[in-house]
Amino acid sequence: MRTIEEKFNKFSQIVIKEALEKKYKLIDEARQQHDRTVSEKELTLLKKAYEKIHDSLEEIEKECNEEVSKAILSGKQALFNRREEILRSVFANVRNRLSEFRKSERYKSFMIDTVLQGLEKAGQGEIQVYADSEDVPLVEEIRAKAGAIFEITESAEDLLGGCLIRNKTKGFLLDYSFAKSLNDEKAAFLENYGLSID
Repeated sequence: MRTIEEKFNKFSQIVIKEALEKKYKLIDEARQQHDRTVSEKELTLLKKAYEKIHDSLEEIEKECNEEVSKAILSGKQALFNRREEILRSVFANVRNRLSEFRKSERYKSFMIDTVLQGLEKAGQGEIQVYADSEDVPLVEEIRAKAGAIFEITESAEDLLGGCLIRNKTKGFLLDYSFAKSLNDEKAAFLENYGLSID
């Protein structure tokens, strides 16, 4: 009987040992599975967190760029308004001085020289001189004194002084108007004094 009992004990020990080994193996596999699952979950959560941070950074950068663009636009608008203010002020003063000059005897001399030089430059052909309504009598006087032949026409646009001489035959126009000179000066003024807006 002892041998059966010993055999049974031995058999029990083997079964218990195998069961324990199986238990430890299952525990180890469960632990590894758990670790894999946790790692995968961590990876998924980290990826989501990264995407969220990335999206948030893009949104912040977009908002910053919009704010910077608005500030630049606002600054340019303020600069443009100030530039226009300066232009109006400076060129209103210039117009006043031109108006005073037109009332002086020097203007009459200027017009005589301008018309005569313009006629010479225009050359032969059918000539037409355009002038502001207040300058038409002066141009008629110049025509009479010079004995020149040309048509005098009141300008549809305000020349601010000076005149336009057109050679109808050759098809060109010489612009000696103060309005043209003033426009040319505006462009030069903006560039020379750094008031152009890029």
